[in-house]
Amino acid sequence: MSKAIKILVIGMGIAGPTICYWLKRFGFSPVLIEKSTSIRKGGQALDIRGVATHIAREMGIYDQICDMRTRIECGRFVDAAGNILHEEQGEKFGFRQDDEVEILRGDLVEILMKTIPNVPCHFNQTITSMQQDDNSVTVNFNDGRIENYDVVIAADGIHSATRQMIFDKNEYQLMNLGPYICTFTIPNYLNLHHMELACEANHKLVTITSDNNPETAIAGFMFRSQHILKDIRDEHEQKQFLRDTFHDFGWETQNILNWMSKSNDFYFDAITQVKMNSWTKGRIALLGDAAYCPSPLSGQGNNLAFVGAYILAGELKTANRNYAQAFTRYNTLLHSFVDANQQFGIWVSKSFLVSDEVSKDIAEERSNKILTMIKSVSNAITLPQYE
Repeated sequence: MSKAIKILVIGMGIAGPTICYWLKRFGFSPVLIEKSTSIRKGGQALDIRGVATHIAREMGIYDQICDMRTRIECGRFVDAAGNILHEEQGEKFGFRQDDEVEILRGDLVEILMKTIPNVPCHFNQTITSMQQDDNSVTVNFNDGRIENYDVVIAADGIHSATRQMIFDKNEYQLMNLGPYICTFTIPNYLNLHHMELACEANHKLVTITSDNNPETAIAGFMFRSQHILKDIRDEHEQKQFLRDTFHDFGWETQNILNWMSKSNDFYFDAITQVKMNSWTKGRIALLGDAAYCPSPLSGQGNNLAFVGAYILAGELKTANRNYAQAFTRYNTLLHSFVDANQQFGIWVSKSFLVSDEVSKDIAEERSNKILTMIKSVSNAITLPQYE
């Protein structure tokens, strides 16, 4: 009976392709759409941790992830003059241990998309409106098409258009945790080799990382500010905000900012959590960052996406067409895991961006505490068995 359910999945990030894999494996026939014209390459590095490593193995992609993983061998904290303050092994610098791995977002999406060759995937597709009743969800697309679906699953990110379209403003909260974050690719002008450099002081952090591609490096900025952007999505305003904030920071900051205008993968956002009591409404469910982003600093958004996709698809299989039952179980099973990871996200946001200058003692104490906490929260759920 499950094969007859018509399911639309929105978003080709991490959660969207992952749930399509599990839906297909459990006998459904999903359709996946994406608003962009192609899959975004590169991007931030993401971690596969805890129970998510088990899911990756079940999907048969863990070895591929390991083959394409980042391979930072050394991380160094430096002062404004470039002097080394503290040095750590690459994996510890990235708060990884045991079988945990880090991979660039674009590389992971590429791996995930290859697991769903028989799922129809459509780019440059957006939704103008949706209406649902007792029988179906009527979806109006940007190209004028109108389709009916039994279930719609939205994995369209922290700024989810679906969430704004379907849920009332009192049904979700975007909780700003204080810092801003920014990344973009620059030439590897310092000739770094599998290395990350970080300068942290005065509530600001600048990083340069060069890994598998020796020609390029990823620049990162993080900082606290009371300033509120007029338009958080305006890239010109974002870049000027960054220049104004870091104009006197020292180290390599001005060189990095000079390269910023030539980068084609500029990313900027406020560190935000998505808080909701329920991630479903009628026949529509939110998944991943759209539903429960724990904060980019937590490193756990990817793992919540993996776990959420597995559980939502599994509960739809178990419920055998009864989407309401599946959605209730999805909300029930996942909430404590989400809560633990969001509390961790809040703590991490407070632990970075020291007021003076990061020291060896501060860096080591913070690293050891994060390693202990992240081991707990990334395993804070027992996965149901659906096969």
